[in-house]
Amino acid sequence: MRAPITLTKAAERDLRRIGLGPDAQRIGAALRSLETNAANLDVVSVSGHPGWLRLRVGDWRILYRLHAGSRVVARIVNRRDLEAAVRSLE
Repeated sequence: MRAPITLTKAAERDLRRIGLGPDAQRIGAALRSLETNAANLDVVSVSGHPGWLRLRVGDWRILYRLHAGSRVVARIVNRRDLEAAVRSLE
């Protein structure tokens, strides 16, 4: 069963900043796997922010939540910027 992925403007901006290298390819593959509900993903809840989940892709973290049957990706950040991104979540 597929759950569509929606990127916020901030997530789209994050993807543009990453560029077209191997990291972008890995992130794209992870988003496709997330959309198809793959079982081998490294997903955990974000502590202190109920409803938010974090997907680890190498040095990158995808912050998203479930909303009306879809997954809304809020940010795609490097692991060193994760704390600041988590603080900015709604």
